[in-house]
Amino acid sequence: MLISISFIKFTFLQYLGVWYEYQRFPELVEGSLDCTSSTFSDAWNGMKVTDKGTRRTDLFGNKLVLRTTSIDGLATVPDEAKPAELNIVFRGASPTEEANYIVQDTDYTNYAVVFSCLQMRGFNIQYAYILTRVRGLVPPNLAQLESKLTAAGVDVSAFFVVNQKGCPGM
Repeated sequence: MLISISFIKFTFLQYLGVWYEYQRFPELVEGSLDCTSSTFSDAWNGMKVTDKGTRRTDLFGNKLVLRTTSIDGLATVPDEAKPAELNIVFRGASPTEEANYIVQDTDYTNYAVVFSCLQMRGFNIQYAYILTRVRGLVPPNLAQLESKLTAAGVDVSAFFVVNQKGCPGM
């Protein structure tokens, strides 16, 4: 199911910069990653996207870094009439022409709500994210953001808070 887009006046340039995952749906790619972020920067043919995360484990009450991951991609707008619907293709992935990263809502300085829907082998796989500009900061309007997603048909009970504490480089 593709949720309706209420955020029409999306501006690429204002979205640039670092976004930290505050909440997300469980997914295979990011699995047990924490300290996750996405950095959007201007590129001649769209927006460069760099996703980063850290796989850590608990060892005697301390977080031990097992591996830090990073992958680059390119975000483009397949339909100029829907600027908040981006298509992100990461290195090594097969490109599609459909939007797979939909900015549902943002104020550009504090939070962004993103929805993603992928068709894979007959399955509809949905992801949702609540992003912040400050690592680990709870958006002050979190309940309102979750209500908007619920109203759009997204089951927010699948959300979990991403661990952003004690991240490398902090």
